[in-house]
Amino acid sequence: MRNILLVILFGFFSCIISAQVNFRANLSKSSLGINERVRVDFIIDKDGDNFTPPEFENFRIVAGPSQSIKNSWINGKRSYSKTYTYFLSPIKKGNFKIGQASIQVGDEIYKTMALNLVVTSAVDKPLNPNDPSYVADKNIHLVAEVSKTNPYLNEPISIVYKLYVSPDTGVNNWRELDAPRYADFWSKNINIKNLTVENGTYKGEPYRYVILRKTVLYPQKIGELSIEPLVLDITVQTPSNRRDFFGQIINNTVNKTVSAGKIKVQVKPLPEMGRPNNFSGAVGKFDLFVTSSKKELLLSEAFQLDLEIKGNGNFNLFAFPSINLPQSLEVYEPERSEKLTTNFKGIRGSIKDQYTIVPSSAGKYSIPRISFNYFDPNDSKYKTQTSIQNYINVKGAITNNSRIENNAEDRASNKVDLMQYGNLSFKTKTKFKKINQQIFFYSKIFWVILLLPFTILFIILIIQRILNNKKNDKNWIRANIAKKLGKKYLSDAKKNIDNKTKFYEALDKAMMNYLKSILLFDNSEYNAKKVRESLLNKSVSLKTINLLEDIFNNCQMARYTPFDTVDMDNDYRRALELITLINNEIK
Repeated sequence: MRNILLVILFGFFSCIISAQVNFRANLSKSSLGINERVRVDFIIDKDGDNFTPPEFENFRIVAGPSQSIKNSWINGKRSYSKTYTYFLSPIKKGNFKIGQASIQVGDEIYKTMALNLVVTSAVDKPLNPNDPSYVADKNIHLVAEVSKTNPYLNEPISIVYKLYVSPDTGVNNWRELDAPRYADFWSKNINIKNLTVENGTYKGEPYRYVILRKTVLYPQKIGELSIEPLVLDITVQTPSNRRDFFGQIINNTVNKTVSAGKIKVQVKPLPEMGRPNNFSGAVGKFDLFVTSSKKELLLSEAFQLDLEIKGNGNFNLFAFPSINLPQSLEVYEPERSEKLTTNFKGIRGSIKDQYTIVPSSAGKYSIPRISFNYFDPNDSKYKTQTSIQNYINVKGAITNNSRIENNAEDRASNKVDLMQYGNLSFKTKTKFKKINQQIFFYSKIFWVILLLPFTILFIILIIQRILNNKKNDKNWIRANIAKKLGKKYLSDAKKNIDNKTKFYEALDKAMMNYLKSILLFDNSEYNAKKVRESLLNKSVSLKTINLLEDIFNNCQMARYTPFDTVDMDNDYRRALELITLINNEIK
């Protein structure tokens, strides 16, 4: 009896031990240099859900998470494990901890133990010409080109970020890890519509390069200023010494982190010698224009005075000049309009203030000259723009001083009335109306307005009936759903044009759903021969069908052939052209 109890207890505890979940974390190394990477594996021997990784503070995730499952049977015993893998790159030196990861198995939450990791100074890596990481380091370079490193305060400088790639190396994708920070600068990014690969040289060697970013900066502080670097994580394809069955070179894929490097800019102060007393901080090259909408007007009219500054410089970073007119000219708040564009040399365009002016008495008025000072960094000296003197002749009865005093209250009330309308333009013409106007009732307009709602309601009812009939048509419903999915996947392809795998998956689904919408077939009925016959029966030309097959072939070959961004742009454009051609040809 005692032996039977021992056997039962042993079996019970064995079942409990075998039912326990083993969830652990492993590091590929416990110490690494700041220029190295470490692999972290989170392994569980049961199937779980809702995996949550740690924060990975002081590290960048350069790859992952990738998931692998191992399931095997040995001597009738099942072995199972699931692994979540990350590749990390340290940000700084020190002793750090990889925190706990968690996962849910059934109704229980399991966590790993925290791991210690030491990050030391950069270590020397062995120079192995066949190592993909070594080849990538030698053939990929991120460079920041600065137009000027010793500008004046508020003088524009430009930074161009270029990615140089050697001819025998390819780039599949990249993502931004750190964006450049422009502390103590006014910055404006220049939009780059398409990334174009160009030929050039790097340190005397032939390279290809692409411009990733252009930025215009205006320094707002004197002294030495720092610009934090742009940091990218790049997926690089490097050639190996191996060849496939067809004799083609097999490429190795490796991830590489590149930095443009920290940039130092020494900003010079504007010179004190020759600085005008009314200098407002304008730096660049400008022209001043003062124009009047009228030279002569009646006492009851108003005119506009335009003050405009054109040129190239630090617009919006200096005080705009103002006008000083006689008291008998009532001046209202100006309307400002801007026409500015940002290019490689800075901000170019114009800013205009338009003043509405109302004379309160007749006479000939002088518009004083207006001066505008700016600093020209090309000539390293201050310059002044002065407008010409304008004259305005106001015609009407000239009032004496006593009459002006007696009518002071009337003018004040008129001013209040004008202020209520702000800067609305003054009416100078009278619109007359006919005395014997046609009565509205029983006119043509009356009958149109009366019958129009009933006509619109009748049209809506007809459209609604047509749509209801179509909704009961299974083929129409299926074609409509497929058409919507085609548009959705085509939009997804455009959004992921920098990601080869996602782009071609979305493009393949888009074209498939488009064909389903016009040919009305199910996925189970699809084959290339049937699609070709169906399109021929609908009078689609062979040239168009061959173009369709080329696009499907590119989608299928995308996993095995290294396409670049230019090829994806071309395939997307051809897909749009193909849809247009089929719509025009199909009957």
